[in-house]
Amino acid sequence: MKGRPLLPFAVTAIVGILLMIALSFVGLNQREAMNADEAEGTEEVTEFEDPVTAGQELAQQSCIGCHGGDLAGGAGPALTDLDGVYSAEEITDIILNGYGAMPAISNLNDVEADAIAQYLLAGAE
Repeated sequence: MKGRPLLPFAVTAIVGILLMIALSFVGLNQREAMNADEAEGTEEVTEFEDPVTAGQELAQQSCIGCHGGDLAGGAGPALTDLDGVYSAEEITDIILNGYGAMPAISNLNDVEADAIAQYLLAGAE
C-alpha cells in the first residue's frame, strides 16, 4: 500500500457521516407528516351504540398485555369477575388514573374507559 492508505477510509467516513445527517433530516420530515396525518384522523368518541361490544374490542387492544388474552390474569390480576367488587365509575377511574402497579392508560378517553368498564362488569366473556 503505497501513497496515502488512510485517504479512502477518510472519504468513506465523511460520506457515511453526510449520509446519516441527510437521512436524519428526511426522517424528521416524515415524522412531522405522520403526526399531522394522525391529528387529522383522530376523532373524539362521544358515545357508543353498544358500549359492551365496544368495550370488548378496546379491552382486547389495551388490557390483554397484562391481564392475559382471556383476561383471566397474567402479570395483572384477573378481570373476569368484577361485578360487585367495583362499580363502573371505580373501574373507569382505575383505567384512566392507574391503581397500584397498574399504570394509567392515557390513550383512552372517558367514554372508551367507561365502555371497557361496562364490558368488564358484564362478565368479560
